[in-house]
Amino acid sequence: MPVPPFTRPCHFFSLSEWLLALLFAWIGAFVREQFPLWAMRHPHPCYGLNKDLDSTLPWSPGMLEICRGLNIPHGTFVGTKVLYVWTIDLMLTIPWSKGGTGACMVSVKPLESERYLYIDPLDRGPEKLEAEWRYAADLGIPYFVGDRTLYPGDLLGQLDALASAARLPRSDRRWTLLQRFLDRHATDLQKYPLADWVSLLQKDFGAGKPDADYLIQHCLWHQIIDADLSRHLNYRRCPTPGGRALRAAIRDSVWRNPK
Repeated sequence: MPVPPFTRPCHFFSLSEWLLALLFAWIGAFVREQFPLWAMRHPHPCYGLNKDLDSTLPWSPGMLEICRGLNIPHGTFVGTKVLYVWTIDLMLTIPWSKGGTGACMVSVKPLESERYLYIDPLDRGPEKLEAEWRYAADLGIPYFVGDRTLYPGDLLGQLDALASAARLPRSDRRWTLLQRFLDRHATDLQKYPLADWVSLLQKDFGAGKPDADYLIQHCLWHQIIDADLSRHLNYRRCPTPGGRALRAAIRDSVWRNPK
């Protein structure tokens, strides 16, 4: 399924990639999966997003030059002399950065695997991580290696459950319903259990049960209702605040705005 706010189908090689993509979408980043790291010299991944800043963005020398500098074979497609196209698992574009041209690279690898706990100097995998790090460093892009064990399981599981309700275009009939609901009750959302809000949407605003569930889930995803998603959500209790602070903390860990 798509990763919010996009509608295109996404393609991931592991459950960790999918869950981390959802997490980074939840904090507001735009996620591109299997982003190509071209062999030849090429522009910064955010080139073209802000024409006023394009000239300030560095260019990559290309993976072929980077591999030569590290004494790592670049590689070709099997049975050919065509240079292999390296990819990074997740390339994040950071809208809240200056000019919207910030980025972060994430290589999704099983951190508890012996392959990464005990490095074999002949293993191609760790060599690839070194080349990815150099690519990011050349462009001044933050880079880290991780998997789903970096973040609370309840948070990732609940984001997975809420993701289908993340998008609500203004053309959707439920958008007007949500605005009416928030105009009347936005200041009271923390005071009542989530199940009560679902019932209120049905009784006072004429929403069907599926639509009412969708709108509450939309509010939870976007933290219109401040709910700590790292804790199990109980719809019969008032939401526990902390989701907005958690989202801000993860944002800072990925990209901290310069002061």
